[in-house]
Amino acid sequence: MQADDQKALLLLMKKYDRALFRYIYSRINSAENAKEAVQDIFITLWNNRYSIQINDTISPYLYKAAKYKVVDFYTAANREIINYEALLPEYQYDAAPAADQDIVASELEDWFSSEINKLPESVKNVFKLSRLEQLTIKDIARRLSLSEQTVKNNLTIALKHLHVRFNRIVSISFILIALKNLL
Repeated sequence: MQADDQKALLLLMKKYDRALFRYIYSRINSAENAKEAVQDIFITLWNNRYSIQINDTISPYLYKAAKYKVVDFYTAANREIINYEALLPEYQYDAAPAADQDIVASELEDWFSSEINKLPESVKNVFKLSRLEQLTIKDIARRLSLSEQTVKNNLTIALKHLHVRFNRIVSISFILIALKNLL
């Protein structure tokens, strides 16, 4: 590629674009953003072809670039949420009476409990010991006769599941609030 060989870039794209797409999509759950991220990776690779030093294979470089694209996606999403909150008038924060807040909190607790109960038994046990009983990974591993890495893996599975489910609920909530405000 450093010799301005566009065919080399096309071969790299053909070899890695689907795998990079799957990698990014599995983390951000947005096909459009994943596709854009993969394109950005190859555009950046081409634009920086003279300065990039790859000693062994290009695969680790591409996956590290994909990882940074995922981080960029979530960082940008966080900025959008912060900017959205800054635009809300102050009176909207006081709009819900305390009774409504108690109902919402109760419903959220019920939802959280039901989501935890949907987890596989081993994952559920590790999550409850970690988050509800506040045990360390080492203590959980000893109590359940598991390796510390298995405990970490189970926590990751539980947190990813809850994160995905919570994001769906938040998205639906924003849509309902927007529809309510339009009516």
